[in-house]
Amino acid sequence: MADGKGRSPKILIADGNTRDRNEAMLAVGGELGAALYANEIRRMFPHAELVTIYPADGDAYLPKGVGLADFDGMVMGGSGLHAFDQDPEVTRQVDLMRDALDAGMPVLGSCWGLQVAAAATGGTVNQSPRGREVGVARKISLTAAGRGHALYCDKPAVFDSPCIHYDEVTHLPSGSVVLAENAHSAVQAAVIRKGAGVFWGVQYHPEFNVPHLANLYRRYKDDMLSQGYFVDEDDLERYCNELSALHQDPSRLDLRWRLGIDDDILDADIRCREIRNWVESLG
Repeated sequence: MADGKGRSPKILIADGNTRDRNEAMLAVGGELGAALYANEIRRMFPHAELVTIYPADGDAYLPKGVGLADFDGMVMGGSGLHAFDQDPEVTRQVDLMRDALDAGMPVLGSCWGLQVAAAATGGTVNQSPRGREVGVARKISLTAAGRGHALYCDKPAVFDSPCIHYDEVTHLPSGSVVLAENAHSAVQAAVIRKGAGVFWGVQYHPEFNVPHLANLYRRYKDDMLSQGYFVDEDDLERYCNELSALHQDPSRLDLRWRLGIDDDILDADIRCREIRNWVESLG
């Protein structure tokens, strides 16, 4: 698969949320996390074959007659669940991650995906003592290992990225490598190995676009207001409308300045560089 336009990898996408959480996102006009990943992969690799599953709900992991070995890799995105809980909707996903890595699959994860990979391999996930990191993760910096890793090929050494999380990886399993960090979370990206399986993961969300950030604020409106991110509902809507306006016209200097959003988020090719690099690594 020599060129991005001609690549045809078969990728399994695991949506991390439960049905009720997904319905709540759809109710505010948002897209599901798995759909956001699928959109970006198809934009960059139109011939990719993508299969989406919803393991949190207890449905069959895979279509009948299909196994993990039928895929070139797996992606696991975000979720509102907590990887340290022992509820079935969590443990099913931890088991899936463990099975994928034991099968030697390359896996890419963001946010929840990184936390699940840590939990599946002997690491630790806890609530961040700095609280929620929401909207934009600022000044994510590549470590020395990150600057030399294929995940970050052609990515700036310092960048911002969309994010939303309460929890973070507080202890990585032995043999893991931290690739990126910022003032909020010491593990903003890592490589985790288990047997022949290799996981590349980030704590932020390269698959999120600006309109999705607006929908996240609306989805979690009560939290955003009670935690002081917005003065009132009008303030929240004003901010969301400005995000939408910036998405429609990314050249607007006034909105870029006021919102603190630059090309590392507005330019999908920069924002999604990690996704592209992972797909290209599948060979």
